[in-house]
Amino acid sequence: MFSFHIQPDSEIPASQQLLDQLQFAIASHQFRHDQRLPSLRQLEMMTGLHRNTISKIYRELEVLGLVKLIPGSGVYVQDQRQSSTTPSETTKEPSPQPQAIFDDAIQRLLEAGYSLPQIQQLFTKAIDWRLACAAQVMITVPQRELGAGQWILQEISQAIAIPIQLVPLEALAERLEQVTAATLVTTPYFLQAVAAIAPPNIQIIPVTLHDYGPELTHIKALPPNHCLGLVSLSPGILHAARTIIHSLRGTELTLITSTPTDLPRLQALIRRSHMILCDRLSLETVQQQISRLQPSLSQRPKVFPCNNYISETSLQSLHQALQKS
Repeated sequence: MFSFHIQPDSEIPASQQLLDQLQFAIASHQFRHDQRLPSLRQLEMMTGLHRNTISKIYRELEVLGLVKLIPGSGVYVQDQRQSSTTPSETTKEPSPQPQAIFDDAIQRLLEAGYSLPQIQQLFTKAIDWRLACAAQVMITVPQRELGAGQWILQEISQAIAIPIQLVPLEALAERLEQVTAATLVTTPYFLQAVAAIAPPNIQIIPVTLHDYGPELTHIKALPPNHCLGLVSLSPGILHAARTIIHSLRGTELTLITSTPTDLPRLQALIRRSHMILCDRLSLETVQQQISRLQPSLSQRPKVFPCNNYISETSLQSLHQALQKS
């Protein structure tokens, strides 16, 4: 089970720490969709928070569309793919017998009273809509998280050879007024905000995050009193990473965070850190600064780049949804 831990002396409120940890655990597939989350009593014992506080956090996650509360049963992870506004979206693996699926769909529509010309029109309209959506792809995140958006943009662009735009969430409504169909890609954190803006003719695809298994393994293996540096273009990623690492190691590690653009802070981080975790967009800057500071460093920090932000499953799903050939 994913370990939840509250750092009492953190400047981050305890309730926010738990909310961040739960969001990360869900977004990175530590808990799969439809899996039951810890009960109020279990989280109360793990974290020391009052169950009323935990219940409020679960309700916040429900509002965000990340969990579903089933009375008398518990709290379960909501399948994010079901939260998309895309019409008739399916999450099943492609069948090796497409003709059988096609024939069955036609038969069902015939039994429902549709004529063959009407069925043909339905199929043509649906296919044309998907092709139009695939022709206009936008990644959208809040302005403050454009660093995360740039990381998503890079990974998708490398996996799928299609034009992609990065649009701040704050400018999304105005941008969508200019298109008749489009695909919006975002993370589970911002799905509800995107769905509230997008009209029905827009396809929304939430990507799931990489599970960060190798990174978490390295963090767990660090000896006590090590100094760990975290570098990312995204303040949100830095905030979440700090909370998660605190949950894993408590006060055993010293954490320093920086963006690659804040060079004085980044240089201070390099001088103090034994190991540095950074996103791939920050790697070149980190390496350049280490080389520049090398003569004055008492020790050269080990650099561990996080090469993935999006899960492989999400990249495969996007490839299926957006490729035209």
